[in-house]
Amino acid sequence: MEQAVAFNHADLFAKEALTLGGSLCSAGALRWTSGGPASPSMIAFPQLTDQEAGDALDQLMEFYKNHQPAGAGCWSLEPAAPADLGVRLLARGFQIGWRPRWMALDMESLPTGHPSPKGLVIRADHTTDLRGVRDLPYTQVVIPSLSVLEREGQWMRFVARLNGKVVGQSVVFLTTGELGTAGIYHVGVLPKFRGQGIGKAVTLAACVYARAKGYRYAVLNATDAGQPTYERIGFSVMSEGWTWWLKMEKFLLRPPSAREVQLAEGLGRGDIPFLQRLRSGFSSDELDRQMTNGMSWMELAVHCRQSASAEWLLAEGAVCSILDAWDLGWKERAAELLSEDRERSNQLFGEWNKSLLHIAAERNDTQLAELILSASPDLQVRDSAYRSTPLEWAKHLGHADIVRLLEAVR
Repeated sequence: MEQAVAFNHADLFAKEALTLGGSLCSAGALRWTSGGPASPSMIAFPQLTDQEAGDALDQLMEFYKNHQPAGAGCWSLEPAAPADLGVRLLARGFQIGWRPRWMALDMESLPTGHPSPKGLVIRADHTTDLRGVRDLPYTQVVIPSLSVLEREGQWMRFVARLNGKVVGQSVVFLTTGELGTAGIYHVGVLPKFRGQGIGKAVTLAACVYARAKGYRYAVLNATDAGQPTYERIGFSVMSEGWTWWLKMEKFLLRPPSAREVQLAEGLGRGDIPFLQRLRSGFSSDELDRQMTNGMSWMELAVHCRQSASAEWLLAEGAVCSILDAWDLGWKERAAELLSEDRERSNQLFGEWNKSLLHIAAERNDTQLAELILSASPDLQVRDSAYRSTPLEWAKHLGHADIVRLLEAVR
């Protein structure tokens, strides 16, 4: 089933690229879609050896310099091939993405009689332009250049209307052959209409269509928010995968040098002798600055769980944050850093500007929350994505222990 998920995704990416005027590209065993100024390039589930990965990925990055897509994404099952694929991509400018949660459903047990709001109508619809429906996710998936035959065969979109108003959508993409299955994509509901069963209804509509076409299994990748909806239909989790994403503006502004790629790969692998040989090419300031993807070298070592690399960076003068120390299991060191400067409790992280308390709330990490609260941090700081406080995050995620901790100090 995991291979069927990968096959379905890869075929979807290829068909989307071709219908949007793109092309399929390769460098040895590495395959990707070209993308374009308005669409991303996709690298679907590469299977590379250690020996060929470096050269193939270098050719990929050269392609991006010369044929700049809107962005790029790489998808992988777990484990990746090669095992250090993520390190190699991060070294070349990609950022860490979300972890897809692969789910599957045997449609012989597809539920029927699902209650839905009065006035809800769901129909197959490839003609309505949804791009003007504000706040509806995935409205960009309309592909008007697909022929009617393709639309009614391999790709089908369903639009949900409540009392005549568009409120949701879903897409099913069908693949054939030994790994053929029904892939469910782009399930979205307007925020103010969520929690009424509409997401479940549009997902079921896609599944019913696929089952009528003779398909037994449906597959999808779920977010944390979407998983409960799919589980109520009967989908079950198989495993998780990986994604990495390239922001072209960052990459083109300062593409990594060959030595920076080597440094990142050495840190990610924990190869201290290799790092010692590279050391003469880097100043202490360079070891403390950001990589092309916005991570610090220390954050890379932490992400890869390479404590030896982190110790090497510390010895060479790099800075370690409270979060870095905490994630490496250096809890005493994290406490020492906080005691040295209590203002570190308000440090912000990542593109969403999450505070340490936001991160503790997100992870449901009561120990981290207790440590940060000991320094009397700003409880009203808001992240830049949802404009919410750590307490609001904890309540939304249902992390009751964090809620109690934060409410006790308000």
